[in-house]
Amino acid sequence: MRKSTLKILLGAALCAGLLAGRTAAGTKYPVTINNGNREVTFEAAPKRVVTNCDSNIIELMFALGLEDRLAGYAGFPEYGNNVSPEYREKLKAIPIVTPGYITLEPLLKAGPDLFLSGYNYGLDIPAAEAGGAVTPDELEKHGIKSYAITESLIRVMKKPPVSLEDTYTDLTNLGIIFDVQDRAQKVIQDMRARVAAVEAKLADVKREKTLEVFIYPTWNAPDQPPRSNGAQAMPSALVKMAKGHNIFSDVDDSWIRVTWEDVIARNPDVILILETGTTSGPERKALIQRDPALQGVQAVKDGRIYVIRVEDAYPGPRAVHGLELIARAFYPELFN
Repeated sequence: MRKSTLKILLGAALCAGLLAGRTAAGTKYPVTINNGNREVTFEAAPKRVVTNCDSNIIELMFALGLEDRLAGYAGFPEYGNNVSPEYREKLKAIPIVTPGYITLEPLLKAGPDLFLSGYNYGLDIPAAEAGGAVTPDELEKHGIKSYAITESLIRVMKKPPVSLEDTYTDLTNLGIIFDVQDRAQKVIQDMRARVAAVEAKLADVKREKTLEVFIYPTWNAPDQPPRSNGAQAMPSALVKMAKGHNIFSDVDDSWIRVTWEDVIARNPDVILILETGTTSGPERKALIQRDPALQGVQAVKDGRIYVIRVEDAYPGPRAVHGLELIARAFYPELFN
């Protein structure tokens, strides 16, 4: 073997070894985290964490292997929400602090050193009245840190429209807070790889007309006006990534109330039902298909009504699965 070739091979092997051994920097405490419009300093990694309600928040802890730090959670089983199948057994071992959205008294009783939540997810906005309001300042008085997921910061400050970057930010920040940065980067890399795989399949999608989509979460009873998503909700971002266009993306808000007259006027090509709580998505789909007022809507005429769980479209690690489901529903021929 020629010496030049040997040097190249040895250099390549050394480089590969260095890359394989490279890890994210460990956290040096105290560490200060930017949480949108405020900074939070941690003297050490939290040991007792309470989360609130929505599966996308508690699944951040599960994804990072931090279930042993969970002192309790509040609410979502009572609403019929559910975590991903791989986390259901882990959830059973964690106590429920209180049914429904949490209030200050049961939160304090649980004795956490961190409340992981989000504004309007259980964490009250700073303008809320004191004396029972679960605000960052009120929690600080009791020695409890709080972290609000990035998507929820739109309720207290101006920020870019919600995207998966918000979840990457939360995973990165939590990785630093708990000194599990390698694990956080691995989760992010896996998510990015799955997104790239979907984007590759959709790369050649060319349409004369953008696929117009009505996003329909099923919290309301069938005889009540529907809800939907504006530009600041994760389902809107996932629909856009799947080469669709939310018909209400001109509304600079997250979860919004609309009317069926609005839907008819905007005439979507697709209706994406987000099955919520214990509501049956297929039953709601059947009601739409039978509704005389909706028979002229293109999605109904073409039979393009799809159902996924709302948790698959929340901002969190599970959102990548939601993207895969939505893209497959929109363009099934590309995923066979």
